[in-house]
Amino acid sequence: MDDKRPIHSLDDIFNDPDSATLLVTKKRPTVNSFNPDVEKFKEVQEWIKNHGGKEPEKTGDICRLHERGLASWLIGVRGDADRIELLKPYDELGLLKEKSQEISNQEKIKHEKMNFDSLDEILNDDSVLFSSDNQKSLNAKLFNTRKLKEIRREQENIPKNKSKRKKMDNFGKYKSLFDQIHADLASGRRKIVPYEENGVSLHRFYILNGQLIYIESIGSNFQNKTRSASKTNARLHVIYDNGTENYPLRNGLIASLYGSRKRHGYGKAISEPNDKFEFESDDQVTGYIYVLRSLSKNADVRRIQEDHPLYKVGFTSGTVKHRIANAENESTYLYGPVKVVAEYQVINLNPEALETALHHALARYRLEVDIKAANGKTIHPREWFIADFDTINNLINEIISKLRISTDKS
Repeated sequence: MDDKRPIHSLDDIFNDPDSATLLVTKKRPTVNSFNPDVEKFKEVQEWIKNHGGKEPEKTGDICRLHERGLASWLIGVRGDADRIELLKPYDELGLLKEKSQEISNQEKIKHEKMNFDSLDEILNDDSVLFSSDNQKSLNAKLFNTRKLKEIRREQENIPKNKSKRKKMDNFGKYKSLFDQIHADLASGRRKIVPYEENGVSLHRFYILNGQLIYIESIGSNFQNKTRSASKTNARLHVIYDNGTENYPLRNGLIASLYGSRKRHGYGKAISEPNDKFEFESDDQVTGYIYVLRSLSKNADVRRIQEDHPLYKVGFTSGTVKHRIANAENESTYLYGPVKVVAEYQVINLNPEALETALHHALARYRLEVDIKAANGKTIHPREWFIADFDTINNLINEIISKLRISTDKS
């Protein structure tokens, strides 16, 4: 496994991103910026070529950690429609073809089942605002004469030139902005507040359908005419935290932010940073997430640490100091002393949901080998991960932030 693991998002856990299938082979695009997923995919294909066409396997052999890492990464990609869309133009060996079609079929079934009865539901569903697929579903309702007038009014207010979300080529320049917002939300430096504006502000963050968005630019005003009215509008450039972007009309986005509790709930805004924030009296400390480094002298542990960053990530409802007090006698700490690298105080979050999200997010980095302890016992570590600290830190902040977003009741 590489000692420099790419940083992945948690969209597969918290979001339901749009997916598209590239059924026609396209000319390989020009890469304008470094993309860790693209580079890793090239590495996987090169490995397969060098091993006679054999795909890497998830093995427990401590000498084959690199192969295991490639296998885990490929499994993760095959279950992520967004990353398949990004990587398919680079798929020289057809590794993603079958999975792409499978996910595409699942998405088609999903869209066929969607049914909208009001303008609120349409505007509050991001895929309708920014994709043409659901126009067929809406048009089909014209044959329902009972709701003919309502459907006509809805169609008049849906922009003819809807902006479809697409994968960004240069999301790297914005990712640090989203990482900082996640860190601020996790620490309490920023808060999620109700959306109470009459518009949207340039370079401001909002929450739309449970997803963090950023207003990159606002175009010039123009008159948007429908059969019933003429309203001032503008075209926006909106960036999403899953690395996609689109150019919706301002009025449509505002309507979506006002939203409806029938679907994803009302839209939210992210407050400005407050460096002097204080926790409120009714805030409850759920516990602490901690990141540890092993100080064990075990030969297997030392061998792994020579080639890879190795950290334990755990959660405790008490203090971290108390939790690790007996580390040298517990298998979960590899029967050795540990050093606290970081700890995160968790406020007002369900501990079971937090642990589940942590395990899912870090699963691809998990160290899954057997280690022989000095006392003769065999250790099967489950909470030790081969990933650099920046990767782990960003993932933890993103998990806490997105749990706050998904559970916020303001």
